[in-house]
Amino acid sequence: MKMSEKESLRETGRRARKGLPAAASLSARICERIMNWDIFVSSRRIMSYCAIDGEVNLLALNSSPGARELYLPAVAGDEGSCVIEARRFLKDAVCVKGKFGISEAPASAPVIKPEELELILVPGVMFSPAGGRIGFGRGYYDRFLASCSAAVKAGVCFEVQLEDDFETERDDVSMDFVITEKKIYEVVKKRGEGK
Repeated sequence: MKMSEKESLRETGRRARKGLPAAASLSARICERIMNWDIFVSSRRIMSYCAIDGEVNLLALNSSPGARELYLPAVAGDEGSCVIEARRFLKDAVCVKGKFGISEAPASAPVIKPEELELILVPGVMFSPAGGRIGFGRGYYDRFLASCSAAVKAGVCFEVQLEDDFETERDDVSMDFVITEKKIYEVVKKRGEGK
């Protein structure tokens, strides 16, 4: 996909989610859908996120992890070598603002190895029901997700952020599921597809 096409889709996704008049109630519906989902129910080590820029707000889910271990992404490292690490978020803990103004667990929080995560709820600007994802364009999530071999990767978005199909690049990591307020789309991967 040409960079101009990707930027155009990125802008379309941002506009669509920011223009939603009922984003709070749709976010609540998505949280309920996730919390009743059998994969979420059976997972013990889950990475969620704190919403920014009109993303689906998972605060209700993050506030009641139950017996699960909940982790939040944090951007660590220097300017040229930034990476995502999954930090444990303990109930009633106070988040701090990270490198890009995103709320994350404090630097003192325990970090889990990526391969130990069981489920990752992934934000994005645009998704396809076929598992494609467009993020903010820095590649941090894709690099992190590539190291999470055992985890189920579930993109989380509003239905208006779905685009039927778009080309993904070689380093883009495909989702296993895409969750919206309307349904959970299961991605059927072609034989031999690793990502």
